[in-house]
Amino acid sequence: MTYASRQSSYLVAGLGGFLQVVAGWWDVFSHILYSSVDPWWNPAHLTLYAAVAVTLFGVWRGLRAHSYQPPALSPIRFVNLAGLRLTGLGCLIEITAGVWNEIVHHIIGSEPRIAPAHALLTVGMLTVNLGVVIGLTIEYGMIRREFIIASARRRATVALFVLLAFSAIWLAASGGLIYLAGVFRSSSLSWPIAFFLALFATFVLVPLKRVMPSIGSAVGVSVTFNTVAYVLLVFYAGSKAYVPWGILPVVLFELVLNPLKSRLEFRHAVLFSSGLIGLFFGIVYYPFTVYLFPWSFSLQPLILSPIVGSVIGALFGNGIYARLSSLVLGDVNASL
Repeated sequence: MTYASRQSSYLVAGLGGFLQVVAGWWDVFSHILYSSVDPWWNPAHLTLYAAVAVTLFGVWRGLRAHSYQPPALSPIRFVNLAGLRLTGLGCLIEITAGVWNEIVHHIIGSEPRIAPAHALLTVGMLTVNLGVVIGLTIEYGMIRREFIIASARRRATVALFVLLAFSAIWLAASGGLIYLAGVFRSSSLSWPIAFFLALFATFVLVPLKRVMPSIGSAVGVSVTFNTVAYVLLVFYAGSKAYVPWGILPVVLFELVLNPLKSRLEFRHAVLFSSGLIGLFFGIVYYPFTVYLFPWSFSLQPLILSPIVGSVIGALFGNGIYARLSSLVLGDVNASL
């Protein structure tokens, strides 16, 4: 197997990971529309099963090359497998959740609104896509630093899949939290759920801006997020068409961050720009917030919750990126 083939394994796993999350969102909407029917051959379920199979194939394909050394055109002997292993672990978690879910359906017959098997499935999806993000981020960084010689087409393809992987993490985390917000709507749990929704937004966007600093990368993730939501809400669920205003705060985030990071350290510049995501939380997650968090459209004490969440998410995201980056670069330098 060539080095390019192992590199392609992350693309295969990334495609599967993204489709898993889309299928998860689809399944939630199918439960809402057809609450009394949830067979194993539900189209959303079949899409999820197929996506897990695609992801596992990508992991298997990549791990087969664990002893392969890169050719002479690459000056390193570093093998990028950590992400694939984490993705494989996520698939095992998902399979466990799927078996658990079928046992509940066939033996118990009913399940609580917050089903443990569904929560475990979400953890699996997050683990899968975190592994893909780690692997593809390493690949993209090595291409940018010319540790790997790649064509312009190859670089663009890896960049696209990096955006999809970050989008999948945002979709998986926010999907579960939006569902929770629906269960606990109008309760005292509304504000902590908003806190974590804002936190995950910047937890995704800030490391993305470290990986892909060019303006437009965060908007690309926001467009992906809003496209998935729009297709399922309008074309599948039959909701009224709406303007995807959620893209605008992310545009503002990038427009503010871009000049600030040339004057300040990135970790300082990102604090102010990330706070904008929390300030405009109601728009970021529009139209879900209209029903779930109506208070988010007015200036009141509760709005501090998503503002604080967005700043903390930015700090966590930046810190984790810095830690992983130093570890990877250390391994790469050791292999030169």
